[in-house]
Amino acid sequence: MARQSQVINGKAFEYAVATELQKRLAIPVRSGPEVDVCKNAFHSVGSVFQRALSGAAEVAVKHVLELEHTKLAAATLEEIWIATDDRGQHGDVRDVVVETSAGPIGISCKNNHAAFKHSRLSGKLDFVKKWGLDEKGCSDTYWSRVGPIFAELESIRKQSKATARWSDMQDVPSRFYWPVLDAFDGELTRLSSPSSPIAATVSKKLVMYVVGQLDFYKVIRRPEHVTVQGFNFNGTLSTDRTRGPSHVIGIDKLNGGQYSKTVRLNRGFTFNFRIHNASSRVEPSLKFDITAISLPPTEIYVNHLRVETEFE
Repeated sequence: MARQSQVINGKAFEYAVATELQKRLAIPVRSGPEVDVCKNAFHSVGSVFQRALSGAAEVAVKHVLELEHTKLAAATLEEIWIATDDRGQHGDVRDVVVETSAGPIGISCKNNHAAFKHSRLSGKLDFVKKWGLDEKGCSDTYWSRVGPIFAELESIRKQSKATARWSDMQDVPSRFYWPVLDAFDGELTRLSSPSSPIAATVSKKLVMYVVGQLDFYKVIRRPEHVTVQGFNFNGTLSTDRTRGPSHVIGIDKLNGGQYSKTVRLNRGFTFNFRIHNASSRVEPSLKFDITAISLPPTEIYVNHLRVETEFE
């Protein structure tokens, strides 16, 4: 129920941002089922929360448009569109996009959280290839370590006719979480070690996978304030360009709890990869919640904006 509420609130915030852009730019929002979903979400929440979302959207959109004023002034404004959820699987994390003749301006909308990816690992999913780190994919050593673990989970699922629950399992961390985390650690270490010829490329690609492949502003709504971040790896925004890291400093268990790995990179990028079961029932995959422990202000535009409105 909490997860469902989080999704609804997030969609409602996307709608608030899209309608604020429409009001300020006087261009249409492209119709489609994704717009209807967000509109219905917005109208399903209480009036007080609607005002809170709209107030945050007003402050955030005003700031983003001020940052992009020069670009917008010289361009033909075309339309606004809201993204479908599947775009995130292909590296596009933008939720609301303004199309212009000078190129798009994308916004990722987050309501009361700043999470990045929710990536899966399994006995068949080649995360090295899927994440774009190396076309050669995961090593034989990685598969030999995780293969038996996910095979055991698949066996448990089949034998129970998909009724087995994680809460009934014994020694879950030592049997599943920690071995998979260690295998993941080993694979990243292999690719990013000083002896690896692709270490610098892998480091930057890892961050771009986590953050997003296309440039965008991330708008994070919190009670009483909004944070605007600019991720500009490709140089298409009006903020300073984000260079990204060039090497991994270390991978450890600091700062993120016993069921996670923290990846520390140079230039101030640090991400936590927390592993967990994505469903209450046993299935042959595990899931990461990926969050940033630190992001460098010298590489990423950041501004915290006060919101004067009535909050829930």
